Amino acid sequence: MSSSLDPDVSRLLSIALAFLAGVLAGAVLLTAVPGLAGGPAEMSPDPENPPTSTYSGGPSCYDGEVNPNAGWVHEVASGTSYTVTLNATVVHDAGTEVRASVERRGGNEYELALRTVPVTPERTLDCEVVRTTFGMGVSLPTTYERFVVTANGRELVSARRTDTTADLYPLPNPVNATG
Repeated sequence: MSSSLDPDVSRLLSIALAFLAGVLAGAVLLTAVPGLAGGPAEMSPDPENPPTSTYSGGPSCYDGEVNPNAGWVHEVASGTSYTVTLNATVVHDAGTEVRASVERRGGNEYELALRTVPVTPERTLDCEVVRTTFGMGVSLPTTYERFVVTANGRELVSARRTDTTADLYPLPNPVNATG
């Protein structure tokens, strides 16, 4: 005796199983990735190690020309953090490159530190002074009170957080990081 399902019942059973599989997959995904549905996963950045990203272009021989739109630091509240971005033309000695780090100072203060370090260049340039276009983005916790931007230990900008609106601060253009 064989039993066969009515085609309509079979189709409904297939749809129900597909729906159940989708619900289970969604539940697993929401469990594995908290906050996917806007839940409690929103967290402020780690105050000891805030997320940072950098980019650079160059070096090229410095001829006195600079990008007229370079030389700024921008800070704005964005959800559970403050986004700070920086764009600069950095003039430095040939045989060095620009690197950056974010250092937590005492209390709720941070230093966005640009520094030049000696390197063996991939290509040699016929000049003693070069320029590098440099950018940086960092996500600071909402508890931060002040940040400074430095180049080889020399303070370029100091900014205190006073509100949640966007603020734009000028940097020297170019930033002189020569020896």
